[in-house]
Amino acid sequence: MDMQVLRERAGLSRAEVAFRLAISETSVRNWEAGRTEPTMTPKKYWDALRLFKCTPEELAEASEKSINQRHKRKPGRPRRFPEPQLSGQDKRANESATSVTQFNSVEDSTVSSNR
Repeated sequence: MDMQVLRERAGLSRAEVAFRLAISETSVRNWEAGRTEPTMTPKKYWDALRLFKCTPEELAEASEKSINQRHKRKPGRPRRFPEPQLSGQDKRANESATSVTQFNSVEDSTVSSNR
């Protein structure tokens, strides 16, 4: 069951969910479309469980299923995120750290082979 099925099973419209959880209808639509995952305060989380008349496991499963349908992934398959792009000082610091790590690796292998 996905987020839309969970909502419909509770007999609620998107507008009702949005109103009762004090969130935007766009947020509800995004949850159902798998564009975003529900992020809530603990109070809203419990309010959502009561509103949807579901268990924590059902809410987590519905959220995961909506996301998986959006990305056409198999359940449990990790999402891929683009490699962060560094610039300026961060890029130079990363290059320096990489050089030191590579140097230490070469030095360690040289010392090991001389024993």
